[in-house]
Amino acid sequence: MTLEQRQYPIGKWAPKKSYSTKEIERNISIIEKYPAKYKRLAKKLSDEELAKQYREGAWNVRQLLTHISDMHIMHYARFKQALTDENPTGFIANINAWNATSEISSTPAADALLLLEATHKRWVFLMRSMSESDFDKTFYHALRQLNLTLGQALSMAAWHTRHHFEHIKIALND
Repeated sequence: MTLEQRQYPIGKWAPKKSYSTKEIERNISIIEKYPAKYKRLAKKLSDEELAKQYREGAWNVRQLLTHISDMHIMHYARFKQALTDENPTGFIANINAWNATSEISSTPAADALLLLEATHKRWVFLMRSMSESDFDKTFYHALRQLNLTLGQALSMAAWHTRHHFEHIKIALND
């Protein structure tokens, strides 16, 4: 496996201009179903397994689990911002600094997974209550320096969910 394949096992995310109702539902389904897949994958991992990396210098499995749960709280909050404010600047985080905070090395994987599951449940409930036109609402993504529709943001989040799931699979199978 090449370094790029390890870094981007499902390819890089690229936004489309718009998403069909079917694509939106498929992406919501990913957000809905993946917490259980993460739970099955990470169930009963030892500290040694949680310390495995998918490539040298990358985050380990424990860091990936806490990262996905932390970032998806932010993704959910961006949806709430865009639904309630006119093109707000979406929340951003210094992800490397967040993943270097002192609790990360000892956060139980089960707690990160519980947070991911709860966040995704609320987020799916929110998205299933949204109208088709709500997915056209926007927020400014300061890191990417572009306006994203909620349809695009959902696509990015579904990609992010699958992307790190594959990272964990690579780490555990090496």
